[in-house]
Amino acid sequence: METSYTIPQFCDAYHFSRVHYYTLKQQGLTPKELRLGRRVVITKRAAEEWEDRMSAIQTTNPEA
Repeated sequence: METSYTIPQFCDAYHFSRVHYYTLKQQGLTPKELRLGRRVVITKRAAEEWEDRMSAIQTTNPEA
């Protein structure tokens, strides 16, 4: 089991494009990123927190 994702791995895991990821990032809707030098990773915990946040947004605003 992986403990973190790169941005491309995260996008593959959640079935959307990197373009969509960066669109979400501009809106402040991406998971927290951990920067290790030039490398950016998203921990499993950050991904799970992001899932919870996105679910809450959809629950309060079903049209989103």
